[in-house]
This record gives sequence, structure tokens and C-alpha cells, in this order.
Amino acid sequence: MPAVDIESGERELGICEGGGHPALRCVLLPFVLVYNAMVAFMFPCMGAYLRGGGRWFMKTVCFPCASCWKYTDREWFGDTAIGNPEDARKCEWIRVGELLEGEDKPMVLYQGEIEPKDCVQGALGDCWFVAALACLSEHPGAVKKLILNREASTRGKYRVRFYNGRRRKWEVITVDDYIPVRKGTKQTMYMRPHNNEIWPLIMEKAMAKFLGSYAAMDGGFGTWATHTLTGDNVFLLKRRENDLWRRHDMKFINPKDKNDKKDRIYHDEVKEDIINDKLFNILKQYDRSRSLIAVSKMEKGGESKDETTGLVNGHLFSVISVRTAGGKFGMGGQKFVKVRNPWATFEWKGAWSDGSKEWTQNPKIAKELAYVNDKNDGVFWMSFSDFVTYFNQIAICDRNVRGDLTLQFDEEAPICGPTKGCVKGCGGFWCACKGVRTIYFGRESSTEIREAKSSCIPCMK
Repeated sequence: MPAVDIESGERELGICEGGGHPALRCVLLPFVLVYNAMVAFMFPCMGAYLRGGGRWFMKTVCFPCASCWKYTDREWFGDTAIGNPEDARKCEWIRVGELLEGEDKPMVLYQGEIEPKDCVQGALGDCWFVAALACLSEHPGAVKKLILNREASTRGKYRVRFYNGRRRKWEVITVDDYIPVRKGTKQTMYMRPHNNEIWPLIMEKAMAKFLGSYAAMDGGFGTWATHTLTGDNVFLLKRRENDLWRRHDMKFINPKDKNDKKDRIYHDEVKEDIINDKLFNILKQYDRSRSLIAVSKMEKGGESKDETTGLVNGHLFSVISVRTAGGKFGMGGQKFVKVRNPWATFEWKGAWSDGSKEWTQNPKIAKELAYVNDKNDGVFWMSFSDFVTYFNQIAICDRNVRGDLTLQFDEEAPICGPTKGCVKGCGGFWCACKGVRTIYFGRESSTEIREAKSSCIPCMK
């Protein structure tokens, strides 16, 4: 089977991005930091106020001709966009501003912080994409690199970029804000909005257009999803007999055919066995370095609920955190993994599940892990021993984090929001040394498996 190794969209870093000769980097460090702080926070803050003024002008002065400047994608719409005749008969299209969830407040692109709970899977079988998106939402700057709009578009026009691994280049997808809903209702067919926030809906629609239709998203690979969202190196770890895990690298089928399906891939086995103890250190290192991790239990028969364990076979979960807790001075303790179901419900029912006796018996661990007892958010903790027993596949994306600096603010506070976001961003950039750590010491994607080194000093995430 002909294949090609995946290749990220990497390039040589410029001086302003922390590249160049080491001596030159030291000399220019203050100027590079000032430049990046202005580009990441100050200029976007000013732009937010300018765009806000423009929106006010359009709404007040140009309101009579609003229908003329509203954007509609006439090339990808209706039955073609749905791709499934049965679903197409059950749905109609409305703009996101008309959604039921947005009646109390106007729909916005981002509400408060970008976080995993923003991504709620609907009736479409695209857990592979939703879980990858939830992983990415742990890193807001990475999400904002994909959606080229900084706020909700008055015209209803959004531009989203994805990495086409088959063609080895980034591509920009343009969509309108029409969303399929069930006929006679304002309930979305697919991705569900979290409160009045729409960025996950726009991302799902852009991905559907990237693949050809919503129906084309019904089933997929988490490795391909994370590679498409980041352009970085990905691989899969599969559990074998005797508690051993083996790496499988993602490759494209028929690489010479650039017009073949974008997601036609397979996973090529690399004969390197990994034991469970080493696996935990590997996952911990990738978690510390802000990489993306997703897990699944793949069995014959497709997706099915296991009411006994609270897990779903053939379903992709996102890993939010890999931690040790209960030790002393950063050493020893028990091993834990924090997992999220993209359904935002149906959770693990075993040891250390929400509301289980282990939390009340170990208050120190509960405090250390910032445990929250919420059985209806899809987020849960598992001991690492249970984690490796029930899951048999782990997808890892070794993400390049150098571009994570970005302005974040709440669109529901248009007057103070951008200024508060700028002050907060600059505070972290300068006072918490986030600027130096990201620009000069930020992790770059690699094809080599990385393993955490034991240390008595916990690493900051």
C-alpha cells in the first residue's frame, strides 16, 4: 500500500519569532519581546475597538440594507452540505443569531474563556473531531490561530484554516453562519452550542465543508483530526498483550493522488514496545508540554455504551490532564488521568469517578487535583491502572506551542473586555515570563517519542 509520512507545516523561525543565531537572539531579546507583546495583545485590542465601531455604524446607519451585505455561501448549502438525504429531510437552515440558546443574549464567537466544555457533540458521529477540538481548546491561542475572525461576524462570514496533510499546506475554508436545525425547532442537528457561544459550530461546519459534507464527518480518526488542526506530528499507541503498547505512525494512502480523500490514512506499526510505567511518563511529558492526547476503546461492533463502566466502546475521549497526587515534595503518590467525553455526559463509574468514596477518603488528593463533583459534565478522573485497563488506543499530537500567544476577552463586555484582556495578557507575558517561555523555549513538534524525567520539582504547565 503506497503511503507517505506526514509532514508538518514547519518553517525556519525568523528573528521576531525567537529564531536566528543564539548571540543575536540574546542581543535582540528585549526588542523581540516588546514586538510580540504588541502583536499579540496591543494591536488586537485596538482592532477590537475599531471593529466594534464599524459594527455599530453598520447596525445603525446601514440597517435598512442589512440583507444586502449579509454573506451567504451559495456554493455549499442545503442537501449538498448535509450529504445525507434522510438528515436533509429533517432539517432546515437558520443563522446562528436565531438559535434558541441565544434568545436571552446575542450569540458571540467566544464567551469568556475558551475551554473543553464549549465542545458538545450532537447527533453526528464525529466524536473523533469533537474530542480533538476539546483537546485543542485547552490552548485558546491554538484555536484562535484557526478561526481567522476575532469576534462574531456582523456579515455572518467566517474563515477557518486547516492543514491539508495530503497536499502539505494550509487551506482557508470560508463559511456563512447558517446552521442546520431540526425542522420546526431551533435546536441544532449536530454540534450543540454552549450557552451563547458559537465557535465550535463554526469549526464543525468548516470541517464539514473541508471534507465535502456533514455526512463525511460520520466516523474518522483522532490522529488525522489533530494533524489537520495543528499541522504537527501525530502518532497512535495501541495496547498489545502483556500490558505492552506499540507506536503506529499515521500515513496517507495513495500520496501521489493529491485529489484523493483528505482523510484516507492508515497507521503503520513501529516495532518498539512500551511498558505501562514508561507510558505514564510519556503521557505526563506530552501533557506538560501542552500537546494533544485522545483515547478510545476500539472493539468490534462499532460505538456502544457500557452501562457497567460508564465508558463508550468505539468512541474517542479527550485527555485533559495527566497527574500524580498524594506524594511528598513532588515525588511518589498515585497516578491519575483526567478524561472528557465529548457528549458532555455519560461518565466513568469506577474508582475515583465523580461522587465515589475514594474522594472523601482522600481529601488531600481531592484538593491537589482540584476535584469537582459534577456527574453531568462528561469530565472525570481515573486511576492510571484503570485507564490502561479499559482504553486500548491513545492518539498523541506533539504540538508546536510557539504561536499560542493571543488576546482573549469576553465579547459580552465590548467596552471593557478588550482592555481587560490586554492587561491580563500583558501581565502574564511579562510578569509570569510567559513571553520568554513561549517564544524562546516553546516546544516544537518532533517525530521522536518524549518521556518525562523524574524530578522533585513539578514542572509548570
